[in-house]
Amino acid sequence: MIRHRRLAVLLPLLLAGPALAQAPAPAAAPPVRPVTVWEDVAEPMSTLLNGGHRIVASMGPAFTLERNGKYIACEVRPAGGMRGTRETTSECHRLN
Repeated sequence: MIRHRRLAVLLPLLLAGPALAQAPAPAAAPPVRPVTVWEDVAEPMSTLLNGGHRIVASMGPAFTLERNGKYIACEVRPAGGMRGTRETTSECHRLN
């Protein structure tokens, strides 16, 4: 009978042993990332292109313009669409 009591007490501990022995790992701190400063550009993309900037990269409606080592990111928003605008517009930001 004593043997059965010991087994009744030890069996749950033996089965839970791996779970009890594994403490949760401490959470890793997220990497520190530098902040990108976006400076608004008042001119539309068409004015920038006419002023000497050139398209160096594009993906979908996003364009990267460059002139003399300075980069500007622009997004073109076509006329119509869900906003129902009459004109195609662009929003540009200076990166450096």
